[in-house]
Amino acid sequence: MTKDPFIGAIAGIFFFAGREISQTEYRNIEASPSKLRKDMSVLGGFNPKYWTIKALIADLTIPSLIVITIAIILHYAIR
Repeated sequence: MTKDPFIGAIAGIFFFAGREISQTEYRNIEASPSKLRKDMSVLGGFNPKYWTIKALIADLTIPSLIVITIAIILHYAIR
């Protein structure tokens, strides 16, 4: 497809972000009184009230930094 490792890095970052958004949606659903998805707002996964420090650091930031680092190494190795 493409020889640019940054395209793969961006895809990986979107994967990590999507996974964390869906986990935040589940925390939002669990916090609702009825525990049903229908009671969650459309943008429930983006509500900062349900994000945790662990989710931001260990599950989103660190994997994203690793993917970017690998893309930089590959970028210079391919040259």
